Amino acid sequence: MNQKAIIVINWMAFLLMTPATIILTWKMISEKLKGTDASSHLIGLGLLLVSASIGIAQLNMEGVGWLRWTLLVVQLILFIYLFKTLWSPLKD
Repeated sequence: MNQKAIIVINWMAFLLMTPATIILTWKMISEKLKGTDASSHLIGLGLLLVSASIGIAQLNMEGVGWLRWTLLVVQLILFIYLFKTLWSPLKD
């Protein structure tokens, strides 16, 4: 992928993920101030946002190194956890 495409993807991710992060943080703080735990939907959205952030970080890395593989394993674990929690036949 050329550098111009990566720059466009970075800006789109920044423009879309910044408001999502602010809103998600605001909702989690308001839930905490009410004295309730964060709902499973908020936790799932937070994990999805972290996974997207890891994907953007991997896109900006040059070469294949240990950090890229570590982030890929973490992202895979997040996807497995999200798949297990969001797909109803796998719920406990």
